[in-house]
Amino acid sequence: SRNDCGVLSRTLLKKAFLRLDYMNLKPDLIVLTGDILACDEHPSAALDLIAIKGELTRSGIPYLILPGNHDIGAPEFNRIMSAQPGLHIINGYGFVIFNDLFEKHPQRDSSLRASQEVELPRRIAVEHPGLPLIALQHAPIYPAIDADYPYNPGNSHAIIDSYQQSNVILSLSGHYHPGTQPVSHKNTIYYTIPSLSDSPHPFALIELEGVSANIRELKLRMDEDYIIDSHCHTEHAYCGTTTDTAKCVALSKALNISQICITEHAFQLYFPKKTAMSFIWQSQPELVREVWQGADRGRMRSYLDYVTAFRSPYVRAGLELDLYDGGQLLLAPEDVEFGWDLFIGAVHFIEGFKRGSIDQHSAEKLFMRDLQQLLKQGVHVIAHPFRFFGRNQLATPRHLYQPVAELLAHYSAAAEINYHTHAPDPDFFRICVEQGVKLALGSDTHDLCEAGEFYPHLNLMRHAGISPENFQRHLFKPDDTYEQLQLKNNGAQ
Repeated sequence: SRNDCGVLSRTLLKKAFLRLDYMNLKPDLIVLTGDILACDEHPSAALDLIAIKGELTRSGIPYLILPGNHDIGAPEFNRIMSAQPGLHIINGYGFVIFNDLFEKHPQRDSSLRASQEVELPRRIAVEHPGLPLIALQHAPIYPAIDADYPYNPGNSHAIIDSYQQSNVILSLSGHYHPGTQPVSHKNTIYYTIPSLSDSPHPFALIELEGVSANIRELKLRMDEDYIIDSHCHTEHAYCGTTTDTAKCVALSKALNISQICITEHAFQLYFPKKTAMSFIWQSQPELVREVWQGADRGRMRSYLDYVTAFRSPYVRAGLELDLYDGGQLLLAPEDVEFGWDLFIGAVHFIEGFKRGSIDQHSAEKLFMRDLQQLLKQGVHVIAHPFRFFGRNQLATPRHLYQPVAELLAHYSAAAEINYHTHAPDPDFFRICVEQGVKLALGSDTHDLCEAGEFYPHLNLMRHAGISPENFQRHLFKPDDTYEQLQLKNNGAQ
């Protein structure tokens, strides 16, 4: 909706940054070529632009940005975004921003470049001989786009001539949402960047070397048709940042995720934030009994109502469960009967463990004890295996990969590939596959930008020796379909 355009733009931009981070890439420059919001008449348009500016600032990467015909007017846009038309010399290249003129019509906004702006590249070439130039504008200059809508400027031929005569090696545009493939014409490469907001949510990575440009298109949407996100948090998570379940569902669908499972932390549902995050409840069972005696069991009843509203063939309902009181599963008897689709077992904190006072060997014994207790009590997936060690400044015990995989195989539980604040080791998952253990894909969404992001997960599977044609065979999915679960519940009644 128009009201959500700022949220969507900011989230997609943040997702692009996250993807680049997973690819171990940090660009020298971000370029946005207009139509940032497509909501120029909305009352919050200026604030939405500032939110985009905030996300760009957070990235720590320099940026150049220009207004499109659907943004607010160029003077106000440039003031808000600290954007200036004209020449910007960065890393030995001259980036030239043009604010072309758009004439508003009910169905079509035609554009034109002012004559003095057409001459600008020639003037820059005289003042900076030998400087390779990159032209940045909203409307595509070349090739001519065959459409009723006038995407190209009315004086595009004059613009092309000025580029040819001025050492413009690359021309980047927006406006035409499908984009155009890079094409070389009169010594200039012309490329119209596709719209990030449209499926498959593409963006471009451009590498400049001398007077050549290598353009690589990336996309946020996943190609695979069987990805199930088994681990999404909600607004109930104390540890969430920008969790938004409705938008998480919508984004996951848009990014071709086959199904998602809402799996909230049970300990954060049962206890107030301070108690929950202190983990004192693990060794004080009276706190657990006290909260379970309440009709609402903390916020658990609220969560049950919440997931019931979302539950569908696409959205499953689950819990992320920890242990307390010497190895009991933190799940009230009343809450067992809900008919959950998924239980994820997690070792976030271990009863009896104190960081800095327990050596590596003792920590490993405690970890294996709790892992086996979780598996004995029927969890379907073990969340972020081995993350406990890194979070507590301990070495990841690679010698435990084999026994952990054997335990998972024995209890028919899946190992979760999870990149939330964690870098899992492909070697462990390679051993899991050898043992016949299924692999669960978990975004562990705490921030909306994590929803539907599985580039690193699938990349890990490839590094673990699992070819794409075998992904489906090795991936975990809940056993019961929604329809079977409904029949089961109706029969019990």
